Amino acid sequence: MSLRNKLFLSFLGLLALNILLFKFVFQDIIIEQLKNDRHTQYQYEKEAADKVRLNQLLRSSSFKDPIERTELDKQLPEDVMYRMVVKDANGNTIHSKNSKALDLKWTMPNQQNKLSSQQGDLKVVAEYHFQQEPPREGETVIYFYTDDYDILATKGVSMMLWFIYGSILLVGLVLLALYVRWILRPVNELSRVTQEIKEGKRLVSFTYRSHDEFGRLFRYFGDMVDELRYSEERQSELIAAIAHDFRTPLTTIKGYASYIGSGRVTDLTRIQRQMKKIEMKMRDLEHLLDELQDYTQQSIEVRLNISRIHVKNFMKGIIEDYLTRIQEAGLSFHWKLRVSNELHIEADETKLRRVMENLINNAIHYNKPNGSILITCDQREGHVLFSVIDKGEGIAQEDLPKVFTKFYRAEKSRNRNNGGTGLGLTICQSIVRRHGGEITVNSELGIGSSFSFTIPFYNS
Repeated sequence: MSLRNKLFLSFLGLLALNILLFKFVFQDIIIEQLKNDRHTQYQYEKEAADKVRLNQLLRSSSFKDPIERTELDKQLPEDVMYRMVVKDANGNTIHSKNSKALDLKWTMPNQQNKLSSQQGDLKVVAEYHFQQEPPREGETVIYFYTDDYDILATKGVSMMLWFIYGSILLVGLVLLALYVRWILRPVNELSRVTQEIKEGKRLVSFTYRSHDEFGRLFRYFGDMVDELRYSEERQSELIAAIAHDFRTPLTTIKGYASYIGSGRVTDLTRIQRQMKKIEMKMRDLEHLLDELQDYTQQSIEVRLNISRIHVKNFMKGIIEDYLTRIQEAGLSFHWKLRVSNELHIEADETKLRRVMENLINNAIHYNKPNGSILITCDQREGHVLFSVIDKGEGIAQEDLPKVFTKFYRAEKSRNRNNGGTGLGLTICQSIVRRHGGEITVNSELGIGSSFSFTIPFYNS
């Protein structure tokens, strides 16, 4: 499961838990508190309305002394927002009075001249109507007001708000804790494995087995470590192979040179034959050094020296260079150049020649006795197809996907006996791709191999 799905399901789970907690635990408590708040408010409003009504009756009948009326006014609940309106028998307002709390609210900015319950933030929450006795017919109406602040100040609403805010905070903290846990565990695991790799360990293991994004990252990281281990193993084998490949011709050169230098050989023909062997071993060393140099240049992406190449003349030059050598190896040599005499390509001639030489050298080295080599060059739509086909040992099917991998050698003993570093095909692939082409291989074990690559051209 992906990390995103884990977080989403965790959020839904916490949300469901929060709803159930409210339904079966807090709902009744909060509703009961809201009822108590409303009942208390009703009792307070009823008490205040009775006092206002009583005060109005007494002021209009019994109390003539201003001091006594002032003392009675002090007993009115001025901290409650109410408005008293006295109407005559026809419903006309003949007197009105606001509490101090209401006057204070209406004198605030943006609240002036708001005399109805339909204006501003004030709302009428209760009305009390008292009929006046004859001969004063009419009624006294007391309006009680409230606003958002008073509503939020009630205990029940406060409990509701605290529950909402607390739930949001709790859900956020739990999700954060889960997220941190899911993040830190694989990060710590990756840190541990990275430290082991830094210390030189290559056979590493992961305890994190999830199928989320980190699980995929660990699989990719494991593949990378395996590739690193494989590359280091191939490099070790490469160094051993290079040491062997250098030692063998050097030993031969040293032996022949010492033998000739001793003066014991006086036959000119024999000396020439030994010098030819020395020259052949020197050519093997030169080829080995060229291969290592080419690989280094491909690794640092040396700039291509592009020039205009006449394809048919280029191929004829390579055929002439290898004609004698292939015949001396006891192999039959054939070629087919199916390209126009006017065909030119834009490429690095030295690098392109290196590709052809690597492929032909492989065809010579891994051929069968009395085998054959066929070189073809075909003009296709937008590109030239070069092929080197041999009737040699061939390559096993399981090795075909790896032949272009650096340091890979399908048969180590074969490479050591014939020389080479196992880098030739990697170099060829790099050169061809830098020219915008592709190199492919088809082979069957015991039958032979066919290496082909394309180089694009553009009609002028």
